[in-house]
Amino acid sequence: MTPAEAAQQLVNSFNLQPVDMGMVPESNPEWGHRRSYVGVPIWMWASTQTPLNWGTYTASAAIGGHAITANANVTSVTWTMGDGSTVTCGAGNAYYESYGVVESPSCGHVYTKTSASQPGGKYAVTATSNWSVTWSTTAGAGGVIPTSTTTTTEIEILELQAVNI
Repeated sequence: MTPAEAAQQLVNSFNLQPVDMGMVPESNPEWGHRRSYVGVPIWMWASTQTPLNWGTYTASAAIGGHAITANANVTSVTWTMGDGSTVTCGAGNAYYESYGVVESPSCGHVYTKTSASQPGGKYAVTATSNWSVTWSTTAGAGGVIPTSTTTTTEIEILELQAVNI
């Protein structure tokens, strides 16, 4: 077994988890999903960061005659918004009501059309955590193994119309 194969085996044993999705709008218990409107900024961020869902997660093991240490960290999160758009960011900034209706300074999206034509009338939003796992052996070998974890939520995007009377 090569050092790289042993490192991959160690990484395969990790229980890395997807990012905890912080997102405004939040899910409404009455509707059972998130709901917003065309033109209203959506905020996204990594909420409740732990070693298993953000990093640094460290593990060591003796595998195939190699003493290996690996460190895993999320390098970015790719948000697939369901409307054909993707947004790649770092941890993002949490939203607070006192901010009002403004765009996120670090990780956000604005929908330009409703989700009415989507299955169930909602966009599927996927957050893919892009992990970088650096590994080394006591003999001096080392490298980087990329991996990812994914989580999904739904958001209904409606349209507000006003009539000038």
